[in-house]
Formats: sequence, C-alpha cells, structure tokens
Amino acid sequence: MSIKHNLTFYTLVTCSLVMASCQSTGSSFRAQSIEPNKTITVNQEWLDASYDNYQKGDVLLNRVVKSLVSKADKALTQAPVSVLDKTLTPPSGNKKDYMSVGPYWWPNPDTPNGMPWIKKDGQVNPSSKTNGSDKTAMNEMLFQVSDLALAYHYTKNKSYAAHAAKLINTWFLDPATGMNPSLDYGQAIPGAEDGRKYGIIETRWFMRLIDDVSLISESGHFPPELQLQFKHWISQYLDWLLTNKLGIEECNAHNNHGTYCEAQVANFALYIGKFSLAKKYIERVFQQRLEKQIDKTGAQPEELSRTRPLHYSLFNLEAYFYVARVGDHLGLDMWHYQTKGGKSLKQAIDFLLPAITQQGYWKDVKHKKMRVGRLFYFLQVAHEKYGENKYLESIEQLVPIVANEDRSELSQCLLITKASSVITSKELELMDPDGKKSQYRCYY
Repeated sequence: MSIKHNLTFYTLVTCSLVMASCQSTGSSFRAQSIEPNKTITVNQEWLDASYDNYQKGDVLLNRVVKSLVSKADKALTQAPVSVLDKTLTPPSGNKKDYMSVGPYWWPNPDTPNGMPWIKKDGQVNPSSKTNGSDKTAMNEMLFQVSDLALAYHYTKNKSYAAHAAKLINTWFLDPATGMNPSLDYGQAIPGAEDGRKYGIIETRWFMRLIDDVSLISESGHFPPELQLQFKHWISQYLDWLLTNKLGIEECNAHNNHGTYCEAQVANFALYIGKFSLAKKYIERVFQQRLEKQIDKTGAQPEELSRTRPLHYSLFNLEAYFYVARVGDHLGLDMWHYQTKGGKSLKQAIDFLLPAITQQGYWKDVKHKKMRVGRLFYFLQVAHEKYGENKYLESIEQLVPIVANEDRSELSQCLLITKASSVITSKELELMDPDGKKSQYRCYY
C-alpha cells in the first residue's frame, strides 16, 4: 500500500501570523482551517467523548479525574522553574542554554579524576537527575503542565490553566528566564563531550506540550499573543533541529533516537503550518526507517539488543505512533501502510503482545523496570485501527499485572482514549485501591 497523495491538510488559523509562515504545499495539498484549540497528538474526538461521559457522571472517569485533580492541586503549589535555576553553567557561559548529562554515563574507575566518564548501558547515574543540569526540572515542569491542562479540560477550573500558562511562560517565553531554542549541550559526557546529538530525545515531550497549550488556549490565561510567541519558539527550535549538526545527525540515527527526532520534526512542522516538511518526514519514517528498523516478524533488532528490550521496543514504537498521528491530520493513513517488503506498524505492535504474558520471544526476557501498563494506550489505538479482539484480550491480561505494579499510568490514559469496554470501576479498584497509583500521567 502506498502513501496517499490526495491530502486534506490541517492548518492553524493563526499560522499566517507566525514568523515561520505557512508555506505553499502544491496542487495536491488543500488547506483546511481548524480552531487553534485542537490537539495534534492526543485524539481530539476521544478527548471530547471522554469529557462528555465525565459530565454525564461516568463512575470510572470520575474516579480517575479525582486522582488527576489531586495531582494538579499539588502542581499549583509548585513555583515556576527555569533554565536559570541549574547550578552548573553550560560551556557557552549562558545559563539560558539547556544542558544535561548522559544518563548512562559514570565516572571512570580507572582514572584518578574519573574522567572521561564511561558508559553503562541501562544503568542510570543518579547525578544525571540532579539540579546541576536542566533535564529533571524540565521534565517535572512538563508533567505538571500536562496535569494542569488536563485538569482544566475536565473541571474548567481556570486556576489550573493559569498556573500551566505561568510555567510555560517562565520556561520558554519570558525574555528574562526563557530557554534558548537550541540543544547544543544535551547529554554531555564529563571529560569528553560538551553536548551530543542524543540530548535531542529529551525534547520529545514538547509534542505533548503543544497539545497542552491547545487545552488551555480558551481559558483566557494563554491568549493568542502568547500562543503566537510559543509557536515562534517552536519554529526556531525546528530550524535548529534541521540545520544544526547535532540535529541532522540525530535525525539520521538508526535507532529510537532517530525515530523520535523525525517525529519531532513532523509534529513541529505541522504545528507551524509547514505541511510539505511534515509530509516529508512522515515519508522518511515509514518509507525508509520502518523498512530498516523492523524485521519480517515485527521485531525491532536494534531495540532488542538493549539491556531493556521491551522498554526500548515500546519506546521506539511510541515514536511511530506520534508520526502516524501527524499523518492522520494530513490525510495519510500510516496505520495500514506497508513497505515494499511487507513490513508494517501492525506487525511491530503484534510482536509485543506476547510480552504481556511472557510467551514466544519474550518467554525468558525480564521486563527490567518496564511497567506493562504502558501498553494500554497502544492496545486501545490498535483495536480502534485494526478492529481485532486480540487487542482487547491483551488489555484484560494487563489488569492483574498492573495491580502488582507500583503505578497505574493506564488510569489516566482513560482520560485521553475512547471509552474502554474492558476496564471497569471494578478493574480500576483492583489495580489501584486507594487512587494513589493513578496519579501518573498517561505516558503517551
């Protein structure tokens, strides 16, 4: 099956005002304006349907919203953070430059000063999560914004939108504190490299942030002028990704790093109205990357070779889902796309299903920090796209497993997916008796 060329395109009504202006897309492209409060990554129809069910008193959703609001209330007490808060200074001397340390790198035991650091794949060095750099503070801020934006969507309590807007403005837009739209010093290796291409994967959450901005756009606390400033920031970062050596190398990477880089380009391009660019990167992912990354069984050899094969296989698959969602907005059905070799996204999903009960390839593979509840969202999408009951059956298999895990991310996934015919209040109570395990954002 080839990619469709008869496209209906998604345009933001304000795109002509953005400094990175909407570009012409040729005769086969037809722009269709929609409201700026529509999401890209999260399925807007599912989100709206869930809200309607919540308003009608759905017991399951009311329970999950209660957990969400509890988390959002906690976020209200957190002061805004910025790149200026880190204790270390980037090599540029400018604290407005983002910087982080490679998570799998450790002091060298064979040298007096521990330099240069050495890699221990899959073993996260706690020092990469300190306030010396920006990664942890940025991630916590982004998760808080998502909690606040979704809480506003469900409750219409404008205090949530106001605080989300304050967090976004402080980190990105305020001239005094805003992060520079570049990533020259991501995932540094002390004693070896000031910054590496691998740091770019740390901005993958910006794709979800774009949706969070949409969710609070009608609150009055993130008005059109701020939306335009944010869109301009994204356009500048996209330009950096496309022109900087680190960005170019990362998007050419053969593993999940490359997939996530291309997913970001496609998503950001769609957001600012560069439709031809978005289409180009969708084609790169599915016509070129998919053929190389997935074998005829649906396995991802590059990800299976890692210390956490299930984690990395799903992690890479998540990036494909992001790209396929961009394709949805452009009239491109990538969910059913097949390469010339017959490889498809569905094959990659199906390869992961036996991992839930550790059968087939996964029989003797340990999950190693992988919470299988993360599969819920993808199984919901798979059932929607392919209509096969095996995906619902796999969700049923998740319930007793999640009940023994320390988190229940799938609970908040119920807020951004279609109504579940499998997860009921009884199952949710089994997985999370007191509601505390449901206070984690849906990973997607």
